[in-house]
Amino acid sequence: MRGLVLGAAAAALLSPLVSSSAVAAGSDVRPAYQVDGAFLRVADQKGAENFVGSMAGRAIGFLGDASLSQQQKRASFRKLLEDSFDMATIGRFALGTYWRSASEAQRVEYQKQFKVMVVNVYSERFTEYTNQTFRTTGSRPDGEKDVIVSSVIESPEGKPPVKVDWRVRNKDGRYKIVDVMVEGVSMSLTQRSDFSSVIQAGGGNVQILLDHLKQRNG
Repeated sequence: MRGLVLGAAAAALLSPLVSSSAVAAGSDVRPAYQVDGAFLRVADQKGAENFVGSMAGRAIGFLGDASLSQQQKRASFRKLLEDSFDMATIGRFALGTYWRSASEAQRVEYQKQFKVMVVNVYSERFTEYTNQTFRTTGSRPDGEKDVIVSSVIESPEGKPPVKVDWRVRNKDGRYKIVDVMVEGVSMSLTQRSDFSSVIQAGGGNVQILLDHLKQRNG
């Protein structure tokens, strides 16, 4: 099951996850520049850029630390998710319209299993990190709440750079990432498509997805 690539640690490993079945129109970027509060938006853009850059440095730091065990890197990645990503919003979006039909108990269990899945899937890819470099290239406002921070992942092996956009939202004075777009493909929409396929194959029952995630997560 493909899904969100969360954190700069995973972003350095993103390109293999984008397949022909991904949602090609995922970025859905619609710049919306406002006259009122323009200075605040510029400040938000700069703050969002600094936030993404700092997160990337933190991720690359533990990824490239040969003294850390895989378990320690996994713990660092989990903390990075908690600190930098709005996992509740991402998880709810990934469930799509099925969120409304899920019971409260199912929602709680789903969010728990979703987080475990993300950690498991991308922790397995840590060994693929080979000193890729990360740099932000600019930002733009998108709608009233979000800033899109653009970046590139460059490989020392001479492979083509990977363009990654981060959708950042200022929530209660704190920046959080709510989506990652790789070469224009939204990882949130890709994950939603995957989850929807699992649920539809099970006759539209959300419990089918929960059972699938539990089995996958062990």
